[in-house]
Amino acid sequence: MVKIVHKFTFYSVLLFTLIAGPDAWAFDKLTATVDKNPAMLDESITLTLEANAALPREAFDTSVLEKDFKVVRTSVSNQMRKINLRESVSTTWTTILFPRTTGRLRIPAIQIHSIQSSPIDILVVPVSQASAQTRDIFMTAEVLPEQGFVQQQLTYQVKLFLAVELERGSLQVPSVDNVMMEQMGEDLETTAIQNGKRYRVIERNFAIIPQESGILQIPSPIFEGSIRTRNRGSFGGLFNPSKAVNQIGPEVNIDIKPIPQGYSEPWLPSEFVQINEAWSTDLSNFTVGEPITRTITLSAIGVDDALLPSIDDRLPPSIKAYPDQPQLNTVNKDNTLIAQKVVNMALVPSREGNFVLPEIKVPWFNTLTQSTEYAIIPAQAILVQPAVLNSSSVLKPNPNNLGNNASLPVPVQASDWAQRPWYQQALPWQISTLLVLVLWGCSIWFAPKTTVLTKNIQAESPNAISFKHLMQTIEKRAFKYIVLDCKQWLSQHYPTQATLYGYTQGLNNADFSHAVTAMYAYMYDNQGDEQQVRAQLKLALTHLHADGKHATNSLRSLYPDN
Repeated sequence: MVKIVHKFTFYSVLLFTLIAGPDAWAFDKLTATVDKNPAMLDESITLTLEANAALPREAFDTSVLEKDFKVVRTSVSNQMRKINLRESVSTTWTTILFPRTTGRLRIPAIQIHSIQSSPIDILVVPVSQASAQTRDIFMTAEVLPEQGFVQQQLTYQVKLFLAVELERGSLQVPSVDNVMMEQMGEDLETTAIQNGKRYRVIERNFAIIPQESGILQIPSPIFEGSIRTRNRGSFGGLFNPSKAVNQIGPEVNIDIKPIPQGYSEPWLPSEFVQINEAWSTDLSNFTVGEPITRTITLSAIGVDDALLPSIDDRLPPSIKAYPDQPQLNTVNKDNTLIAQKVVNMALVPSREGNFVLPEIKVPWFNTLTQSTEYAIIPAQAILVQPAVLNSSSVLKPNPNNLGNNASLPVPVQASDWAQRPWYQQALPWQISTLLVLVLWGCSIWFAPKTTVLTKNIQAESPNAISFKHLMQTIEKRAFKYIVLDCKQWLSQHYPTQATLYGYTQGLNNADFSHAVTAMYAYMYDNQGDEQQVRAQLKLALTHLHADGKHATNSLRSLYPDN
């Protein structure tokens, strides 16, 4: 039994040797060094780990360093040397570390296979004002304002100070869970003098919107780059070598307050909120059946547009509203987000009269005064004028245009009567009799020719449309053409009206009125089913056509006797 165990151990070692190769078999040395000791809290420490064998990249597990250091980046290189006909192979890991705190920190012994490096104790000192005076590069980070409410926009500002010539560099700003973060604009570049030393300052700003309350911790930003060193011996500095630099900024902790207890309004935290309106025409031009566009704009500072509430669109029952899809937009102005919601709606009155458009009130929470305020569009009264109704068959005199003496007859002197021409001396019945006889004779002579001529004019009129053509338009063409053809067809049989609503009022046909209302609802607000709207309009017009209501007197309600 013992011999079997010994044989198994021998073959296991032999198999490992064949797989790992001669370099792994020769691996017996692991060395760890750092580039600086002591180090300041915001300075990088370069850890170099070297093994005297060709080893894979993952052989070094950097997680053992995470307790006291922030591991930024690790690179691996392999080298082969040949000295006096003797070959040697090495693997080097270079890791950039930043200490998490001040005091004495330890880089623990690192083990690869069975070989360990020696531990390293490092003294980390805080960044003092005295040490900052001689530094060539450093970073700052802060949040403005220093506290805020949940879903309120704050500004995270990172500044890189350089007293040396920068060749290249990259700034890494970590993401934070449950926080919307977006860079605002391009990097800003200025100069500043601190402690008598001139610095080139590169500033980057971020809008951050925390989505939950509590302590918000923003990890340190990290800068990696290379600077040009000064070497007077290299042809006047033309070929100065570059030096890699790594810098870390401070962590930032801020207190995010929750929505105040008992606050019942829609949550909109801001420093300023405004709502206003604009009209496509003057409010005095409201007319039955004619749409007027109302544009409402809601603006808020320091929030994302997704937080803007809906706008109350209550209106009197006799005024229909057809709103478009709201337009949302957020812009950056002076490192502050400005969110806007724009709503366009067409208002169509269905009857004349005096109406009141209700007040529009948007509540918001003032983050400066920590109180509830309201953005308001006041209520306003409007007068809706009746639709313009044209009539070619009924013309009544306006007594207001007759003057004060319109009802008083003007006396005629006998001497004046004899001096008038013969047509003024004829009695009215004589003139009317003569006109009747003349018109009767003309009608007998011209009646057949006039009928033929009228038919030819109607057939050749480019604007006249048939009922069949109207049905084809409703079935296939866009609604704007349907409106035009409906008005044209109706005008061929009824006195011309300015709008379709004018025809609905005059015809007093419920089916036709409902069909027109449904069509406008679909046109302005995409309400209803398109095919159903078309079918409803075709059916209503078919009934009108079948009823034969093509005489002018069918619009009696358009022309009251009074």
